[in-house]
Amino acid sequence: MKKGKNKGRLQAALYMVCLMLLASGCGKKDEGTKEEKGYTYIAEYAQMDLKCDHVAQSAVVNDILYMAGSSWNEENGISTNYLYKYDMADGILELLPLDISENSYINGMAAMEDGNLAIIVNNSTYDLDENGEPVNWQDSMEMWKISGEDGAMLDSIPMDGILGDENTYINSMCIDGQGNYYLYNGDSTIFVLNSQLEKLCEIKSDNWINQMVSSKEGDVYVTSYGETGMELRKIDTAAKSLGEKVEGISDGYGDKQFFTGLSKSFLIGKSGKMSYFDLSTETEEELFDWLDVDVNSDYLSMAGELSDGRIFAVINDYSEENSKTDLVFAKKVKASEVAEKEEITYGAMWVDYNLKKNIISFNKTNDKYRIVVKEYGTDDYQTGLTQFNADLTTGKCPDIIDLSSVNYSQYANMGILEDLYPYMEKSGLKKEDYLENVLGAFEVDGKLCGITPQFYVTTAMAKASIVGNVDGWTLSEMLDFVEKQNPDNVFAYGNRSQIFYYCIYNNIDEFIDWETGKCNFDGEDFIRTLEFAAKFPEEPDYDDEEGLSAKLRSDKILLMQGSVSSVQEYQMMNGLFGEPIAYVGFPNNERKGNLIQTTGGFMGISAKSKNKEGAWEFVKSILSEEYQDSLIQQSGGWGFPVKKSSLEKQFDLDMTQEFYEDENGNQIEQTKTTWGYDDFQMEIYAATKEEVEAVRELLMSAQKLSGNVNEQMMNIITEETEAFFSGQKSAADTAGVIQNRIQIYVNENR
Repeated sequence: MKKGKNKGRLQAALYMVCLMLLASGCGKKDEGTKEEKGYTYIAEYAQMDLKCDHVAQSAVVNDILYMAGSSWNEENGISTNYLYKYDMADGILELLPLDISENSYINGMAAMEDGNLAIIVNNSTYDLDENGEPVNWQDSMEMWKISGEDGAMLDSIPMDGILGDENTYINSMCIDGQGNYYLYNGDSTIFVLNSQLEKLCEIKSDNWINQMVSSKEGDVYVTSYGETGMELRKIDTAAKSLGEKVEGISDGYGDKQFFTGLSKSFLIGKSGKMSYFDLSTETEEELFDWLDVDVNSDYLSMAGELSDGRIFAVINDYSEENSKTDLVFAKKVKASEVAEKEEITYGAMWVDYNLKKNIISFNKTNDKYRIVVKEYGTDDYQTGLTQFNADLTTGKCPDIIDLSSVNYSQYANMGILEDLYPYMEKSGLKKEDYLENVLGAFEVDGKLCGITPQFYVTTAMAKASIVGNVDGWTLSEMLDFVEKQNPDNVFAYGNRSQIFYYCIYNNIDEFIDWETGKCNFDGEDFIRTLEFAAKFPEEPDYDDEEGLSAKLRSDKILLMQGSVSSVQEYQMMNGLFGEPIAYVGFPNNERKGNLIQTTGGFMGISAKSKNKEGAWEFVKSILSEEYQDSLIQQSGGWGFPVKKSSLEKQFDLDMTQEFYEDENGNQIEQTKTTWGYDDFQMEIYAATKEEVEAVRELLMSAQKLSGNVNEQMMNIITEETEAFFSGQKSAADTAGVIQNRIQIYVNENR
């Protein structure tokens, strides 16, 4: 886990942009998932000038948006709160007075029926000791009623005692159609108060509540995780309990956000899409995908509907060093009013936030092409993966294939991916300007079948004092070493599945030659791995409270599976072990176990694409100097650029010292950031040349690709090993069955 120090953020400036283009392709109307043919949505941005770094609370009434935010002053350590009123119809922004003391904050905000605001304010006070340090901290909570017109204080009511516990923490609030207040404590309790703030009841939830939201009809609902994923339930004040699960809401992956509707009961943000939901008919109607209107929904914090039919959204973007808040409107227009572009289909199980940003940037700036994303994994993973794999070998194949979730070696050997080297040469991109070992990991018969903008190294680490200064080992060598040491466990929380992942799954191509189709799961190494895994429990022991660092230092565990995604993480790993580390990696026959893990997108161009030049325009964008330089981060990131010059700029930044001036005017080096892992935490200073050189050598040593874990093969191994682990079959017999089943699978999928 990474923990960075607080950073002062620059003032966010929101801008007005022209219409964001969206192609008009629509689904069948009777499916209820798309707008009728001939219409589409476009995005417009509001022009605002906010002093706050981010918006923490929002409320809307009669097309008026209220936003409460704060900004952090790095120099004096003080957080300042702001309250804004924005007329979304007229585009007028006002900063309302808000007299909240420093170190206090707003934990809930809701619009009342009369157009005024109710907010929950947590006040923190303290005394100063003789050194000027704060002591005797005391917290109190109040409900403020504020004029929606000019922000004037109408009432201030202390909440201590009303809820029955002066230490109760409230993190969200709703108001129903009768003026009752619903306060959620962030744990499992909902407090219901009447309009005079008299407690009517407390309602307990058996499950952790994700969100509390008011419906158009004036009732209050909660979402929580149940047997079928994220579920919506009405708060029943009469029964003092939560009602039955609301039916008719598609499952997705539990990333649903509910917002009060105007035309229908709710708006739902789910898997990047925006939908209506009608409680009376229990039906859901998809409106649009935010990515199709060039908006990254990963940062969506609030949405709603205006009286003119537009959908608005508050977007808090924390992805950069300096965060910003956008207010965006999605407007329905005729498709004929939108300029046409050539569509390039990007197929993926799902799209990560870095790739979304790049797609949005490309679509905004490219005059000829537009990337249209087809996400296969948004509803049901297994069904989506099956369809994705089927499409890759048919005429339905996307122009650009996201290779992050498929077996790259398998498809590269099938010849369904274009060689990217000729495209690079034609575009003037020189192979020698990029890390040769990374490009080499994607080569098949000298052809570059895929590319990634950045990567990190996934590996296994051990004390050099125990394992020696080795930088790789075979499976037999690894098993010999562990059996000789006889530790409590190989890994922290080690179990059979983890042993198989380390020895087999992440290097499954060691047992398969995709070119010839020959498998080798009945050989000595695989049989020995079965017998070795049998020594470990089926489930890990999560009750062991001893930390990872303590176990590594006392040799209770020998190896740690992990990654090096930045120089800072390398520094932290050295501190975690407390002595020099050997990066032994995963076992394989070539002793090259430090593996390349792609991040930020791993893509290839389909050999069946009818617009390969257009597909290359997007793929080329992730290799540009501008984009590669954008991956450089002050406090380390989750990956290294693949362009050599950008990587060197990152290293230079890692070695740049930062200073502060003490009370005597002396320049004192300060930390860049703080990293922590399990029971260990350390402050990170500027890296030394020796540390950077060690990271460089580690990156260059990675020549094989990680992530080629085939789920269907894993399932075969898991199913067939059950009989061995229960004593019903020998290791050799089990290996023979696995060999036969996987050989059939490989023969059918070459």
